[in-house]
Amino acid sequence: MWDRIASVEYAGRVGAGCVVAPGVILTARHVVEYTPGFENEPRFVQISNHETEGPRARAELAWQRGDVALLRCRPRDLGQEFPPVRWGELVCTKPPAPRPECSVVGLPHEAMLRVFGESPEREPQGVAGRISGVDNASRRYVLQVDHQVPEHLRGEGLPWQGMAGAAVFCGQVLIGLVADPPSGWSHGRLEVVPARQLLEDRTFCDILAAAGGGVRPRLEAADLDGLFESMPRPVAAASYLLSARSEVVEFLGMDAEIGALASWCAAPQAVDVAVLHGGDGSGKTRVAAELARRLCERRAEAECDPGGGDVPWTAGFLADAPAWHPAPYGMLRHLTRPALIVIDDAEGRLDQVEELLDTFAGHQAPPGRRIRVLLTARSVRGWWEELRGRHQGVITGTEVVLGPGAVYRQYTPAQVQELAELAFSKRILALHRAGVRDDWDAYEAADRRAALPAPRERRDDAGGEGVPDERAPGVLGVHMDALAGVLLQAPGEPTDSHPASVTLLDHELQYVRRGAAREGLAELAPELLRTLVTVQGMAGAQDKEEADAVVTTAWEFHHRGAACPLDADMLLRLRRAAAQLYPALDGGYFSGVRSASLTAALIERAQEESGGGFLDFVLPSPGLSPRQRRQCLAAIARSVSAQPRLLEGATSAIAAHGEVLAGPAAGIARQLPEPWQVAWLKSIEKASPGRASLAGASPSVAQPAAPAGVGAGSAREETVLDGWAGPAHGATSVAAGDGEPEAVFGPVVSVSAAESGSGEAHEAGSQAGSQAGSQAGSQAGFRAVPGPVVSGTVLPPPPSQEPRQEPMPLPAPLVGETVGPGRHTAAATHTHPRPRVRAPGRTRSQRFWDSVNTAGALQLLVMISIPLAVLVSVIWINRSTT
Repeated sequence: MWDRIASVEYAGRVGAGCVVAPGVILTARHVVEYTPGFENEPRFVQISNHETEGPRARAELAWQRGDVALLRCRPRDLGQEFPPVRWGELVCTKPPAPRPECSVVGLPHEAMLRVFGESPEREPQGVAGRISGVDNASRRYVLQVDHQVPEHLRGEGLPWQGMAGAAVFCGQVLIGLVADPPSGWSHGRLEVVPARQLLEDRTFCDILAAAGGGVRPRLEAADLDGLFESMPRPVAAASYLLSARSEVVEFLGMDAEIGALASWCAAPQAVDVAVLHGGDGSGKTRVAAELARRLCERRAEAECDPGGGDVPWTAGFLADAPAWHPAPYGMLRHLTRPALIVIDDAEGRLDQVEELLDTFAGHQAPPGRRIRVLLTARSVRGWWEELRGRHQGVITGTEVVLGPGAVYRQYTPAQVQELAELAFSKRILALHRAGVRDDWDAYEAADRRAALPAPRERRDDAGGEGVPDERAPGVLGVHMDALAGVLLQAPGEPTDSHPASVTLLDHELQYVRRGAAREGLAELAPELLRTLVTVQGMAGAQDKEEADAVVTTAWEFHHRGAACPLDADMLLRLRRAAAQLYPALDGGYFSGVRSASLTAALIERAQEESGGGFLDFVLPSPGLSPRQRRQCLAAIARSVSAQPRLLEGATSAIAAHGEVLAGPAAGIARQLPEPWQVAWLKSIEKASPGRASLAGASPSVAQPAAPAGVGAGSAREETVLDGWAGPAHGATSVAAGDGEPEAVFGPVVSVSAAESGSGEAHEAGSQAGSQAGSQAGSQAGFRAVPGPVVSGTVLPPPPSQEPRQEPMPLPAPLVGETVGPGRHTAAATHTHPRPRVRAPGRTRSQRFWDSVNTAGALQLLVMISIPLAVLVSVIWINRSTT
């Protein structure tokens, strides 16, 4: 905030200004408006802060309305870079006490120039206060100043006169502009022009968008800044260009989905929850961002009818780690506007979802102030139905499925790629015009790409057995190809066998090297910077201690085997560089590469270059907090579909460090779509011989369903993992013995052969349930492994404890299960059928004949016999004739 303050001079008048975009200064109109006799007099802008004064830059009047004006100059003339400012408004009528503090930084010393005829140094003066009331229809905010006028500014006239044109901030969000200070009131109040009035002017927004790299300004809820994530900062990096939150590519197709969600928002319910789910890269976050943008569009005439259906909404993505502890979700019950709250990747944040919905229980919103909570998820398997059951009062059950081909209903993939190429080219050009640094060279990048060795053939899985392939090109894959083509100045399909992620990662690391150079780290090894960004993208950091842990882990991995301690100065510079490169969008210290595809490529590269040792070093790092360790495992789990080989490295690390990784890894499994969930837990069990051996234990009864709200990384998870104690949850891990598959379903109950009646149980299991579950149970054979459950997944019991043997009535339907020669058990399956899983250790012909039933065998025999009989008859006739 302080570094954006500028003094504005024209025709002998001096006022305050604020740099709101590269080369754009917001100020008061009466300071810079045309004055007769000064036609040729230039307007000057100069950055003024406590540290230094910048050069005086000539500026021109670009826009004016009321008592507000915009000046425009060349960005480089200001002497430093300025990203676009965040714009906001106050929307909460009952914020936590005390009300949010607002700050004004201006030049009240300039009043002395006219009052006393003196010429003091232009040192900015800060003023703190609070907005007295929140009203959408009000034309002015009233800022009650917390302290009196400074002694050296008292005297005749208006001591706050130099504050005219100063920007008013609530936290880091600009909410208005100081108008002419009113007389009276003992100089204890300032009138503020709300930012929402400025953003209602299309020309104003066009000027900011052109200067800010093509990003149109959008109002945020300033007093909810600690609860909602901020918008991504425009930079010349592939992660920004690909981010769904950046909205670089125009929203295409998916009209049915966005229409269904818009109708859900318009429904009369006071509070409602919906879920939008689809596979990786299908566009879930983009749909949510588009819905939020449409609901928040400024409509000046609608402000006069707060209860009308056309009033702009307050919308935002709920922060994963809010700035306040505990998070004051009660604020969301007292907003001046209807609200849309988006929770991205909800399947991994169920504790937070539960806490939020508990806040809205029984809430009766005033007319026109509806609350909608939109959950996005890869899969709703299990948790969505449970959530609906626990919160029937606020969930009507709206469910929108986003299929992989939703965007192609109106456009072909080639058209989508062509439009994406145009959008990326336009945004990159806008960033260059805005003065955003970018030293990318397409020809050098093409040479680096050509020099790479041929990529390894992708295996079907990471473990050698049938892991499903979900890599069907989605809209994200098309966008990645388009961006790679633009960066290489070669639109269209790549001519080599390297994936688009190679070029995108190269572009991202170029951005990292530029950021490191600004912190005096230009001579640092590129491999160290890449390792730092990789660990940062996996773990993130909510505070300084976690940030130090990320830097230390990356440093120690890079210098493993060498005596190279990390000194305090290098730690500080690396931590500062990481925070500048990827600032946190919530209340944290820093985030990371906010692109699952690029994060997956970074992890895969580090794993490959280290000979498979990267994950084994980073995941159990003692410096990482339990939260960071869960974040790392979640990042790997999300990366498995793009980089299947990571499954092997992750499970190897989990097997070697099970005491710190096994529990969190099991909790992460429910965040994955069903096929990858099976593969994830299957590989974990296979990589841990101690746990795999428990598959031979006698079957027992699975434990009761989980209590509500238990999710990955919760405090209740820690209780369950502590000595395998605590309540169990509702899904069972099925482990493999020799030649037997394993899977995860729930809840599953198994009984012994004596209880089930041997062959009768097998027959019942073969005939009941779905076809897939019956085939998996009767053909491959399953054994349920008892143990505690964490986040919907049962873990095997520790070696020091025996499985619990608690009889339980067997519910239907049944799935047959072979335990040994001539013996059978039965397992009851609820909710989901078992998928077909190939049993290891059997030949192709054995698996073929196993799948052939009696009718199929007779049909095959007839098909072979008839041609054979015809052939024999022809041969016999020929021999008889000759």
